[in-house]
Amino acid sequence: MTPFDLKYNELRMMRKLIFAFSGCFLLALLTCGYAQDRNVLIDQWLWPDYTLGQQARNPKAYQLQWDSLPVALLSPTGPHYRLLGASPTDGMTLALPSEHRSMDAFTVEMWLIDHVNQPVGATAYMRSGQSGTGLSWVLGYHDNRVWFSLQPEELLQDGGERHGAVEHVLDGEGWKDRWWHVVGTYQAGRLSLYINGELVDERELETDRPLLSGEPLELAGYFEKEPYMQLGDLMKNVRLLDGALRQPEIGTRFNRLRDMVTSGRLLPDRFHFNAGPYLNNVKEESIQLVWETDRSARSVVRYGDRLPLADSLVFQREAGEPHEDGTRSYIRKATIDGLRPGTAYFYEIEATDTADATIRSGTSTFATARSDVQAYAFAVIGDTEGRPHINNRIAKLAWDERPDFALHLGDVTDGGMKDNKYEWNYEYFAGMGQLLERIPFFPVPGNGEDDLYWYNRYHALPSTTGYYRFAQGDAEFFMLDTNHPRDLQPGGKQYQWLEDALKTSTARWKFVAHHHAIYSADDDDYGNSWLGPAALGDTELQQLAPLYERYQVDVVFYGHLHTYQRTRPIREGHIEPGGVTYIQAGGAGGNLEDFTPTRAWYSAKTYRGHHYCMVQLVGDTLTLHVYDIVGNLRDYLSLQKKK
Repeated sequence: MTPFDLKYNELRMMRKLIFAFSGCFLLALLTCGYAQDRNVLIDQWLWPDYTLGQQARNPKAYQLQWDSLPVALLSPTGPHYRLLGASPTDGMTLALPSEHRSMDAFTVEMWLIDHVNQPVGATAYMRSGQSGTGLSWVLGYHDNRVWFSLQPEELLQDGGERHGAVEHVLDGEGWKDRWWHVVGTYQAGRLSLYINGELVDERELETDRPLLSGEPLELAGYFEKEPYMQLGDLMKNVRLLDGALRQPEIGTRFNRLRDMVTSGRLLPDRFHFNAGPYLNNVKEESIQLVWETDRSARSVVRYGDRLPLADSLVFQREAGEPHEDGTRSYIRKATIDGLRPGTAYFYEIEATDTADATIRSGTSTFATARSDVQAYAFAVIGDTEGRPHINNRIAKLAWDERPDFALHLGDVTDGGMKDNKYEWNYEYFAGMGQLLERIPFFPVPGNGEDDLYWYNRYHALPSTTGYYRFAQGDAEFFMLDTNHPRDLQPGGKQYQWLEDALKTSTARWKFVAHHHAIYSADDDDYGNSWLGPAALGDTELQQLAPLYERYQVDVVFYGHLHTYQRTRPIREGHIEPGGVTYIQAGGAGGNLEDFTPTRAWYSAKTYRGHHYCMVQLVGDTLTLHVYDIVGNLRDYLSLQKKK
C-alpha cells in the first residue's frame, strides 16, 4: 500500500466520523426544509416540445427549450445502456459543474409519471472508463421494476446475485395510480433505494471508483412499445446531488413534488401558465378564452385583426378558488365580443403576479364564425385520455387542415375528476394545448369527467349542465352528456330538452355528439364476444335512435371505445338509405381496443388505431375523411342532402 493509499483511507475514515457526528445538525436543517436542496448539481425539469411548427410555434415557459439544452441520442460509438435487451429511443445529456468529482456520497432522483398501458422505461447514469460497461452507476425504471447499481455490468447478466445493485419490484400502483419518485443514494459504503419516500432496499458496497466522474449526467428513455413518446412524457424531473439525502429529506422532497402535482403547477418556482390560453364557444361576433396561471395575477387580454394589437380587456388580481385539499386554482375566463363575422383575429394574454413578474402567452390566432353559408370544416377528436404524445401527433395533423372548430367526444382525460386536476395540466393541455389555443373546441363530457368538476372550470360553454346546442353555418350541433343514461330515457330531463331542441331546429344539417356508443362492435364492452353473444352497442342509449330518426339527424358522433367504426345508414334497426349514420371516433390517445371476431351487421368500416376525423360541408354535400396518426387516409364518406 502506498503512502497515497494510506492518506486516502485516513481521509475516508475522517469523513465517516464527520457524517456520524453531523446527524443532529442535519435534522435541524430538515426542520427548516432546506436540507433536501443542499449541494444540488443538476435540477432539470423535462417537458416534450409539443408545439406547432413554422410560424405557429409558440412554446410556453414550462416546455423544454431544445435549442438551449444539449440533446442527443446516445452516441452510437459509445457504450449503450441496453434496458432488458432494448436500445434507448430518446435521450439527452446534462453537464455537471466543471471538474466535479466525488468518491464518497451522492444522490440521484427521478420523478416519473407512467400513464400508458405498454411497458416503458427510463434511466439516469454516468460514464466511467474504469468499469467493464463504461458506466459508473445506473438508476433505472421499467414497468414494474426499479434498480440502482454501482456495478452496471451485473445487470447485463441473466440470473445470479446482484452484489452491486439494489432492486425493487413494484407490487402496486404509484401515488395517484401512476406517479413514482425513485431515489438512489450512496454514502460511506451504503447503497440505498427509495420509492415514493420509503426505503425499499439497501446493501453495503465499497467502491474505489469516482462516482461523479465529471462526465455529463445522461438520461435515456425506452419507448419501443410507445414509439411517439418522448423522455419528458415519462420523466418530469431529474436531480443529482453531491451528498446522500436521508429518508426524512427524501420524504419531504416527495411531499413537495406531490403538492405541485395536486395543484397542477408545472414548475416549482417560476411564474407560468398552468393551462392555456385556449378557445371555446366561438360565434359570429364573439369568442371565449380560458387560461390559468399558477398564482394570483393581473391579466390583460389584447386582441385585434392585425398587429400590433389595438384592443384590450383587463382583469384584476383575485384570490383564486380554494379547494378541499388546501390548493387554489387561478382559472380565468374572458369573452371577447363586438367582433366581425368570418374574420381572422390575433390575441395575446399578459399576466403579472404580486411580485411584478410578467409572463406572456405569445401571440395566437382565431377566426369568428361565418354569418353566410359557405364551405367550412370541423375536426372530430375523441378520448385523448393520458397519452400526450398521441395528442401531439393528432394536434399537428389537424392543424395542418385548418378546421374552423373541433368537436371533442369526451374522455378528455382518463379520470380528471375532482381529485385529479393534474390530468388536465400535465396531460391534456400538454399534448393538445398547441391546437386548443388556435382552434375553438366544443366538447362533451365522458366518464373520465363524470363529476364535471374540472370540466366546467376548464371550459366556457353555453351551459354547465353537460349538454348544450350550438350552430355553425347551416348546421346545428346537439351535444349530450351520456354519463347518466336514465336522464336520456323518455321523460328524462335531458331527453325532453333534446327532443324540444331537435323539434325546433331549422338547420339543413343536424349532428349529435356524445361520449357513449349507441352502435359499436367492440369486442368486450357489451359482453365478451370471444365467449358468447355481445349486444353490439349500449342498449340503454339505443332508445335515442328513434328520436334521431324522427327528427332527421344526419350523423351521430361518439367515442368511448378506442377504435374507429362507421355504420351504414340505419333506420328502425335496418340498413336503409337516408337513415342515421353513426361514427365512433375514440382514437385520440386512449389505449386501443378491439372488435368482435365477426363483422357487425351494420358495419361499413372499422379501423383499430389512433385517428381523427375531418368533416367538410359545402351546401348539400358532406364529406368525411378519417386519418391515422401518420396521416394515412383510413376512411372516406360522402353524403348528399336530399332537396
